[in-house]
Amino acid sequence: MSSFDSSATDHQAPDLATLWQRSCERLATELPEQQFNTWIRPLPPAEVSEVVDANGATVVSLRVPNRFKLDWIRSQYAARIEGVLSGLVGKPVKLELLLATR
Repeated sequence: MSSFDSSATDHQAPDLATLWQRSCERLATELPEQQFNTWIRPLPPAEVSEVVDANGATVVSLRVPNRFKLDWIRSQYAARIEGVLSGLVGKPVKLELLLATR
């Protein structure tokens, strides 16, 4: 068990400002180090808002620097990232991947 497990069962959701940081800490323990350092660590902090989609999920927007990384993260990591975020928040989270503007 990691030190993060207790946060998923807390009755209070984590502060939205620290949600992405805490998610990255969790992902770093779950993914092989090389994968995490290549695909997740370089990403800018996600934008977490109080916006809720039609299904009641909190929307988390993640800006990715190029189309290749966007497609790769969507196909390889999006479900896991959503799972980690949902576990920390204690309710469904929808990950929105966007191309970063230059």
